[in-house]
Amino acid sequence: MNNLGTILLSASLAVLIFSALQTIYGIYKQDRKAIELGRLALMTNPFVIVLTFTVLLTQLVRSDYSNYYVVMHSSEHLPLFYKMTSIWSGSSGSLLFWNLILSVFTFIVLWQTRKSIEDRIPMMNLILAVLSGFFSFLAVFYGDAQPFREFVPEAAAGRGLNPLLQHWAMIIHPPILYIGYVSISIPFAIAMSALVSGQLSEDWMKFIRKWTLFSWFFLGTGILLGSKWAYEELGWGGYWAWDPVENASLMPWLLTSAFVHSVVIQERRGMLKFWNMLLVILAFHFSLLGTWITRSGVLEGPHSFSKSTIGTPFIIYIIGSFLFFTGFVIYRRKQLTPERNLEAITSKEGSFLLNNFLLVLSTAAILLGVFSPLLYGKEFKAPWFNSWGVPAGIFLLLLMGAAPLLAWRKGAGAVFFSTLLKPFIAGLVGGGLYILFYSQNFTKPDSKYGDVLAEVYSVLTVTIGVFTISGIIQEYYRGIRARREEFKNENILVAGYRMLLKNKRRYGGYLVHFALVLIFIGYAGNAFKINTSVRFFYELQPPTSEEIVYQSIDKAMIGGYQIEASTLKLKPVLISGLGGEPNIQNVIVSQEGTYGIFRGTEKLSDLTTERRFYPQISHLTGDFETHIPTSEPAILSMAKEDFYIQLGAIETSDLKSENPDLPLMFMQYYFTPGTEMDKLKLFLNFPKQIVANLEVWVNPLVKLIWIGSLLYFLSGIFLLLPVGETKKKTVG
Repeated sequence: MNNLGTILLSASLAVLIFSALQTIYGIYKQDRKAIELGRLALMTNPFVIVLTFTVLLTQLVRSDYSNYYVVMHSSEHLPLFYKMTSIWSGSSGSLLFWNLILSVFTFIVLWQTRKSIEDRIPMMNLILAVLSGFFSFLAVFYGDAQPFREFVPEAAAGRGLNPLLQHWAMIIHPPILYIGYVSISIPFAIAMSALVSGQLSEDWMKFIRKWTLFSWFFLGTGILLGSKWAYEELGWGGYWAWDPVENASLMPWLLTSAFVHSVVIQERRGMLKFWNMLLVILAFHFSLLGTWITRSGVLEGPHSFSKSTIGTPFIIYIIGSFLFFTGFVIYRRKQLTPERNLEAITSKEGSFLLNNFLLVLSTAAILLGVFSPLLYGKEFKAPWFNSWGVPAGIFLLLLMGAAPLLAWRKGAGAVFFSTLLKPFIAGLVGGGLYILFYSQNFTKPDSKYGDVLAEVYSVLTVTIGVFTISGIIQEYYRGIRARREEFKNENILVAGYRMLLKNKRRYGGYLVHFALVLIFIGYAGNAFKINTSVRFFYELQPPTSEEIVYQSIDKAMIGGYQIEASTLKLKPVLISGLGGEPNIQNVIVSQEGTYGIFRGTEKLSDLTTERRFYPQISHLTGDFETHIPTSEPAILSMAKEDFYIQLGAIETSDLKSENPDLPLMFMQYYFTPGTEMDKLKLFLNFPKQIVANLEVWVNPLVKLIWIGSLLYFLSGIFLLLPVGETKKKTVG
């Protein structure tokens, strides 16, 4: 099957080269037949890539160890759905998945434009053919992008899927994020076809905006799912670490956010034409840059792959493409002059412009931080990003709240008393109530709050958040009131629903703003986060089963919470998705600690946290090599805060000797056959007394982040679905 996959990839490259050459010839000779032939060839490529993808998927499901990718990223003991999702867990598989999504989107946009004979269409086809051809070129000629490399001789076993990726969010997070990355290519190709051909009429602006909104939605949803995964799986008590690959997805999302807003100004006021062309170029190339960061190995991170041969051709393509299209923007600058000038910086268009400026500036700062190891010889950590990112985020929140309340052309002073005053007062009141709330309700550490600036930022965020929500409510109230004056038989709910459907773009956008406000307020709770480490003393209990059990009666106080340790177990967890007897390849060793959580005399919950040790199997011999540890935190989620614990390192009771390798000792005990006396001898090798470290976090307002994330998803789906917004009938 490896040969079949390689042939299909070569066929894809040949089809794309043919499509590009035919389109170039057709453009040069103004030959409609050649252009149409190039378009049809481009539309056949998705079928070739789908077949290619199916071949690799089949090999993963069958555990075909003659394929290098299957050997390195799957195993026969994985459940079926993890076998299938491992197709995007490695470099070559994820690039093939990227190619698949791009070819499908290309087919869709070619179908959408099939009846158009605009001069810009052939150029769009050519841009998409070259882009798809680049990914097929990598898959044919570069080993690290080849998903059908043979493993000779056939491996004895697969190394399996990275345990960190065996989580529900990682099943859907990568494809959603990839859809966001790849779909930016479509508005880019549409805009650049207009730019290169010189056909710069704005009749396609709505088409571009819808594709950009699609990309923006999927990027944002992918980022939020990634935060949920990090919070639940990595065991470090947080949801965003400013990791290089996290930043790689954030940068194109910021740029698409800027483009979605600035397109409104171009449509309504005929401004920012030159700027919008630059924005869509930046958004597309930053999506490619994010892919390069992940797959080149030039920057390390928990998501990134090892050093790769595709890094050099990839960055050459990015730079060459960026310079080419930026040069065209400069060349067409006279055709991109604005129809009107900015009349007031505090007008609606002025706030959008400030929003754009801040988003692009933030992207530039993140880019600097991402490449800090190469530029400065040291990596910029989270405190550096937060030092400017938090105030920038607060200012963006202010602009998000103010923009809907401002007027076109007029300054804020002209509309302050009519639209801004009530939300402004509500924001001040909300900020004051928040101060009273956190001072009385948030868990306090033993010492006073040390970070006064973080506290100020938190209060500002909530104040501006309440201002924004009040403005949204005010806009909905005015819209419903105006509709009921026109349709007097409608009640409030019906009027609100029909108003929302009639003007999805405006009022649906307010729902997205509301979701982002909830997320921002959730982030504000991070200023009062508590983190500490506690040690519990355990004693070994007599053997009664296959589990090794330690017991503790230790207690600890964290703020207003009391933690009572009980048992710590070493036990086997079977991971086979196909059934069968436990063996050294399909058994995880679990270190499982159980703790009672109390507030005063009230028991809130029993929390169980684990460290799981997955077997790493040699693909050459099928024997055990080592263990890969993962964290399984336990979270008690309450309305105001999360109580989050993670079992850490286990040490000897004297804290001086070398830490015992309990997982390996347990495997020897569990798998070694013999009499009860033999088992007892192995049991006696376990340390009689141990000390277990427990990491504890108290995270205020985290629940608002996940509620806001869900609302972001639902409101985004509503904006994308073809409901409401009835089309205007054309005359004649």
